[in-house]
Parts: sequence; structure tokens; C-alpha cells
Amino acid sequence: MIPRKPNLEFTDALPHWGPNKEFSQITNAGSLSLPYVERYLNRVMLRARETLTRDRHAGLKRDIDLFVMQESNHYRQHRLFNQKIEETGYPAVVPFGRQLLADYDEFLDKRSLRFNAAYCEGFESLGIIHAAFFFEHVDDLFIGADPRVVALWKWHLAEEYEHRSVCYEVHAAVCGPFSYVSRLRGFFLALRHLSKFGKDVSDALLAEDRARMTPEERRASEESERLYRKRFAKFAMPYLLRILSPFYDPRRRRAPKGAAEFLLHYE
Repeated sequence: MIPRKPNLEFTDALPHWGPNKEFSQITNAGSLSLPYVERYLNRVMLRARETLTRDRHAGLKRDIDLFVMQESNHYRQHRLFNQKIEETGYPAVVPFGRQLLADYDEFLDKRSLRFNAAYCEGFESLGIIHAAFFFEHVDDLFIGADPRVVALWKWHLAEEYEHRSVCYEVHAAVCGPFSYVSRLRGFFLALRHLSKFGKDVSDALLAEDRARMTPEERRASEESERLYRKRFAKFAMPYLLRILSPFYDPRRRRAPKGAAEFLLHYE
């Protein structure tokens, strides 16, 4: 793992950074969660680090340090991204972010380290799926898109693959022999929690766009959204099913095609 700081200048490309506005806005909704979720991940990992033994978990503790540095770089970039989204006329998304922050504060204050570590691993298992999708299955949607925003997402998701095993190993260390049941609970919680956030926020973004459309444009936009969501669901389903296996191990997942080569630009 290598913490990288690409310092991309992309804010003048937002919000519709690609020709397919529905893809752009659904992706933007994902970004709007990241400063909250990734700061939460870091806080959980640092709490877990304090419980690990120096001799037995020395390597994992070093990996946590690198993980935290990578995620910190991610949420700083996405915080700039999100500020521009809100400034361009989408005030309806602000309450969703506040609620997500409140949820994570409650998790940290009232839930166990086991619970939080399981949620973090659930989120990270979803990140690997998005990495494969963005590197291998949306090239057509990137045609004509702003290359700076494409670079932001590819850098972020390539590093998500790079640190894919850290939360998995932390969760196993915290939970011990009962980690499988705990991992599944965390996975389903993260899936429901963040899917609801993403859908609510993308609905708000698209509703604002469609308020300025003609009826014909609105119908075309709704169809474009439907086709994209169907496309992602069809791609993601086999990966989601693999996560349910007791033999699932993110360390065995192959790298998305082109991810390692892409990261060389920022080393």
C-alpha cells in the first residue's frame, strides 16, 4: 500500500461531468457519503489498533497506519468534490449527510468494536466491487467524460482494491472464531445503510435536474437511470453472492484490469 496525493483540480467539471447525467449523479451520490464513511472507518481502525498485540499483529498494525493515510487522502479529495456539488444548487442533499454523520457517531458511541469492525469490512467488500466495475465495465460511459473526475474515481477505487484486506483482517482479529456470522451481519448492515443513502441522495440530485426538463426529457432521464441501475445490479450480483461464502477472502480477489498501471501515474 502506498498513500498517494494526486491533488486533482476537478471542481469546475461538476456536477454533470459525463455525457450520461444519470450515471454522473448516481456516482456523485456515492461521493457525498465518503467524507463521513471514511472518517468513520479510520476511527474504528485506530480503535482496533489499540487492542492488537505488538508481537502478534505488528504487520497488521502497520497496514492500519497505511490504510488510514490512504482513506484520509480519499475523504479530503471528496470533501472538495462534495462542496462543489452543494454549491451548484442541490441543497436537498445536505440533511442526508448530517444524518449519516449522526448514524456513525451513534455507532461509535453506543456499539461495540466488534459491531463497528464488521460494518467497516462490509463497506470495504462493496468497494472492491465498485473498483472492478469502474475499471472494466463502464468505459463507454467515460467517453466524453471529464478526465479529471474519471481519474479521481479510478485513483480512489484502485486504492480500495490495494487495501482490500485490512478491514477483513482487523475484523477477524477482533472477532476471533465467530467472525463469519459477525462479518455477514456487518455486510448486510452496510449494504442496507449505504444503499439507502445512495438512493435517497441520487433521487434528490436527479429530482433537481428533472425539475428543469421537458416531459420528454424527464422520461428519457428516468429510462437512462433505470438502465444504469439494472446494469450495475447485474454486474454486482455474482460478487455479492461470493461475499456470503464462509470461504470468502478479499486477498484472493484479482486486481481490476489496469488498476495497478493507473496508480503508477501517482507514485
